[in-house]
Amino acid sequence: MDEQIKDKLRRWAQEYNVRTFIPDDPVQFPHRYTEKKDIEISAFLTSWISYGRRELILRKANELHAFMTPGPYQWIMREGYNELPKGKPEPGKRDTFYRFYTYSDLRRLCGRLKEIYEQYDSLGDALAASPYPNPVTKIQDVFAGIEGIPVMTGTSACKRLAMFLRWMVRKDGIVDFGIWEISIKPHELIIPLDAHVHQISLELGLTGQKVATLKTAVEITEALKEVFPDDPCLGDFALFGYDINREK
Repeated sequence: MDEQIKDKLRRWAQEYNVRTFIPDDPVQFPHRYTEKKDIEISAFLTSWISYGRRELILRKANELHAFMTPGPYQWIMREGYNELPKGKPEPGKRDTFYRFYTYSDLRRLCGRLKEIYEQYDSLGDALAASPYPNPVTKIQDVFAGIEGIPVMTGTSACKRLAMFLRWMVRKDGIVDFGIWEISIKPHELIIPLDAHVHQISLELGLTGQKVATLKTAVEITEALKEVFPDDPCLGDFALFGYDINREK
């Protein structure tokens, strides 16, 4: 990576890792809360539905959070998710909640969260107890069998899991929360990779991989460590900045 690209990435990371980033991003939803468990639950459920166009994600996340009164943790523990619409699909159709997910999928995920909080003080503690070494595989272990939790053997880049981990682990306290005092460190994170960020990374020469897989995400993360060695996911903001600025 040449010095000109490194300088641009540093400049754009500084420009876009700011509080004004929050209102237009899914991270706005966990920012509604101050209690750790509320933040964790809001962040995990928001990341779980973060497929597709941003405006649709924000609309559905807002709808979901309207159900979660008086707060995500209390809503989970009193099983408020069982009051979600059951849906009355026509014969042969699904009780669709959002895209690939049904309301039944959402209730199962919420039920798993309740089980976790009955055993652990936080979701972070549950992940810390998992024997798997990789942060992504820890989540896959704790949420095994839940729809929408990708497995390492597939072709997924695990973008939504990586985004959730970025929110919980990065500690600069600007956009991301950094509320987990567990063994997962910022330098262990993987860049949240979707098709758009993949294309930008190809243009910048951060990867030569033509398919957006977990291998590709790791390769881009390793390239970003040349610029941000202790905090490669700071580069996520830089890539967003590149997307905004490249037509200028």
